[in-house]
Amino acid sequence: MPTIESSRNACWDHAKLLRNQGRYDAACRHLFSAYASPDDASVAYEVALFAKQSHRAADARNYLATVFDKGISTPRLLALMGSLCHVLGDFAGARERLLAAWHAGVNLDEWQVLPALAHLQRYSNRNHPDRALLEAALADQRWTARTRSALEFARGKLFDDTGAYGDAVTAWEHAHRWSLLTTGWDHRRWIQRVDRARQPIDSGLGEQVRPWAPVLVVGLPRSGTTLLADRLAFHPALRNRGEMPFLLHVHDLLAAQPRTHELLTAASELWHAHLRQDDQPGAAGYIDNNPFNLLALETAFSLNPKTRVLWCRRDSADNALSQWSQSFAHSDYAYAHRLEDIARVQADVDELHGTMVRRWPSQILTIEYEEFVLSPDSTLERAWRFLGLQPPGQADGDTQRRVAISSASLWQVRQPIHASSVGHSQRYVEWLPQLATWHAG
Repeated sequence: MPTIESSRNACWDHAKLLRNQGRYDAACRHLFSAYASPDDASVAYEVALFAKQSHRAADARNYLATVFDKGISTPRLLALMGSLCHVLGDFAGARERLLAAWHAGVNLDEWQVLPALAHLQRYSNRNHPDRALLEAALADQRWTARTRSALEFARGKLFDDTGAYGDAVTAWEHAHRWSLLTTGWDHRRWIQRVDRARQPIDSGLGEQVRPWAPVLVVGLPRSGTTLLADRLAFHPALRNRGEMPFLLHVHDLLAAQPRTHELLTAASELWHAHLRQDDQPGAAGYIDNNPFNLLALETAFSLNPKTRVLWCRRDSADNALSQWSQSFAHSDYAYAHRLEDIARVQADVDELHGTMVRRWPSQILTIEYEEFVLSPDSTLERAWRFLGLQPPGQADGDTQRRVAISSASLWQVRQPIHASSVGHSQRYVEWLPQLATWHAG
């Protein structure tokens, strides 16, 4: 006779199986049904976290709302609810929940609720109450180097927002020093990845007939990839999947073993399943805006010749400052701790862009950030037509399918498009003279 523990394990194993098959909705529905009336806060937390990690933030928020209605609340649940509100663009709700989590005693090393406050608004007062919270936390010696780095990045943003550029640089320098205690950039691995990205690949699969196309929005981080993907998905024929890891995963998988027909088929099915998911009815295109998919374009074209790429580019100095001033969680972004490493990555990506555009001229469209923010309507129209779509009418455009955004740009993307970041790096040359080299170039 099955025990409670074995039944619980079977329930979770089934949910994970469904998710691994790309059936995200089914996986979440399975858990929501199994734990519709949780009496244990830790179970409710795990269910909601599973849904968030399955890119179903709205469903996770709705589930947690019912949990709170039952009188169940813990610091971790409050922090998770704040994070869900954050990625869904409910910034007032996020602030309320994140502060409640902090005052309830949430572990800052597990949930960085105070650094998250800086990404809920643009500050207009350098003595905003958040500054005192951040600096009090920094004075507390309990927190790890990772958390202290995030606190300093948040302080830097507050100073940047309020025009205190010298103070911003000081805070960001402290942030990088804390980060470099625990992380480092593997330059050799980066060179290997770029070299592999340049190599042409023959499919071996033959033409695969699918009624939809992968749409990859790539480019260096902070070059407008998240903004472009979000606005592209205003078209009713497109779905935005956010930043997905699966193309890079199958790219690495195929590089590690012989490219048999069986392996190519399995890799293709995995990638397409997680793009398509259990979307009914299907769309004409599914957007993946993982910026470093630029390292796997040959694999994408070989697995699906209908793949289309929009490659975002931005003024190199503005892009360098924007990356250097941002806290990135993934080790792939560790180069951003040093301006000289950012310059190396920019040069490699520029060279790769030239190679790919020459090789695939009809399948790659270059989008310049400055042109996009100054003329968004015409840029989007050009992008939609490149994808074989007529620009949507006003009625269609109003039915926006906006997804949760988990990238560093999530607050900016929810605002009206503006050009205030164009030329922002020029304000920093006094404190970061290295930027003058980019401007001179």
